[in-house]
Amino acid sequence: MDQKFPFTSYDFWAYLSSGFMLLFAVDQAAGMNLLMRDSWTVVQSAIAISLAYTVGQLVASLSSWLFERGLVGKLLGYPRNVLFGQNKAWPWVQGLLPAYFAPLPPATQKAVLEKSGKVGISMPGEALFWPAHAAGRATPAVAARMDNFLNLYGFCRNTALVGAVDAAILYASYLQPKGPQEHLLWARIALFIGLGMTLRYLKFFRHFALEVFTSYAYSKELEKKP
Repeated sequence: MDQKFPFTSYDFWAYLSSGFMLLFAVDQAAGMNLLMRDSWTVVQSAIAISLAYTVGQLVASLSSWLFERGLVGKLLGYPRNVLFGQNKAWPWVQGLLPAYFAPLPPATQKAVLEKSGKVGISMPGEALFWPAHAAGRATPAVAARMDNFLNLYGFCRNTALVGAVDAAILYASYLQPKGPQEHLLWARIALFIGLGMTLRYLKFFRHFALEVFTSYAYSKELEKKP
């Protein structure tokens, strides 16, 4: 982002946006409508942005634990393993998400493992991921694509969690005596967004690993001068 803007792209998409979405649901459920005001002072804007950023950081920590360690780590399997055909998910789960579980072409898998063999790594997994990741970061064009996927999957992951939480908050508000009827509709929309963004998160999380390994497999090593 522009250097005059005090946040990076990841800050904006992964933290500020999810923080504001969660604050909006709380604001509506409490009936305060603080975020719907027509004008803002500089101090109010600074406080709102700081609060949204802080909430977004907390959301990111929780979503990382729930989605990356829970959903992906425990149920689906990390892309760094799935791309090499190491699937641990139940067959019916693989049937629901065929795109996520599609492996790399055999030739690409072979190219990655041949290159990693030069540094003593012969099996897919975390140990293979990090040298491939480091190689990608050393190439500006690849690093830019990796950063783009990082921003996308971070935004989708946090938004997915906020969508589910917002749906629960708004539905609870609807159930209260004299609860606003529109909160039921908003809760349904939030739940739909949460489910949809979960699928988008899985897509971009896989694409991040895909970029890491394909660039590693087919990148040209710099020739050493004698």
